[in-house]
Amino acid sequence: MEIRRLDPHDATAAAGWYEAFRSGGVADREAPTFFAAESVLGPLRDNETRHAYGAWAGDTCLGAALLHLEKPPNMHLAEIELNVPPAYRNRGVGGALFDTAIGVAADDGRTRCSTELNVPRAYTLDSHPGGRFALARGFTSVLSEQRYLLDLPFDEAGLAVLSRSATTGYTVESWTGPVTAARADVFAQMRTQMERDVPAGERDHEPPTFDADRVLSGDAATAARGWGLVTTLVLDPAGAPVGYTRIYVNADGVHAQQDDTFVLRAHRGHRLGTLAKATNMRQLAAQHPTVRHLHSWTADSNTAMRAINARFGFRPVEAMHVLEADLSRP
Repeated sequence: MEIRRLDPHDATAAAGWYEAFRSGGVADREAPTFFAAESVLGPLRDNETRHAYGAWAGDTCLGAALLHLEKPPNMHLAEIELNVPPAYRNRGVGGALFDTAIGVAADDGRTRCSTELNVPRAYTLDSHPGGRFALARGFTSVLSEQRYLLDLPFDEAGLAVLSRSATTGYTVESWTGPVTAARADVFAQMRTQMERDVPAGERDHEPPTFDADRVLSGDAATAARGWGLVTTLVLDPAGAPVGYTRIYVNADGVHAQQDDTFVLRAHRGHRLGTLAKATNMRQLAAQHPTVRHLHSWTADSNTAMRAINARFGFRPVEAMHVLEADLSRP
């Protein structure tokens, strides 16, 4: 076995690495959603803060690791995602990849390591193979979310009922694709506020700040890598934006991921999150009719969003743990 850094411009190696990364990441999970190849490999080709490593036996990739060296204000942090297909587990593949990745992170001056782990409901964190691996290396869970799954299509009459449950006087504005320049400023402001309001557990992480340029460039890059974007903005009776929600559609056209749903504090309690989601799901059905699974991640402590999910019929299928550890050289 040889650990090598991936050259993302080598199409053959990249295909083998991605297949190991994907197959390890979806194993034993119910209706898993996973990034398409270009969504993973694209940032590796044009972002110096991302590194990929593979464990190779000849031309076969036995496991894959993705290392992200965070930018300011989180220069102390390295994020690692490590996946090993079931057929190659218990051979030291994961340990070798992990040691390589944290060695690179330590050389770059990083002092804290973060990872995300999906744990199916049949397991606890300490009984899951990935959980045992992480806990043995000093990681602790600093945030727990549930992945909720909603099978589509959703009944249109049901969406209409949910939409009407919101306080009257508010209106909605929806679009597909990247945000427009006209809405970029306000969208950036709300995304910044959302990052500060969303439950973060005990994560050692400074939330990002968005401006119009960051929103516009980020949306353009996301669309270029094969994602569909469906967004709904909520406006108060005077026409001022007070909330939003967004769905990312995977390149496979079958899975979609519910991203942010946010309402300004002064306007909460009017079921505007429900209105935004119902409207956005209607746009999803119209623009991406092949989507069959909508995924949503909600922190255990976020009772308001869990209640909204319940109204739509989302069901929990697995826990997602954010785990962190002090970084030390192997």
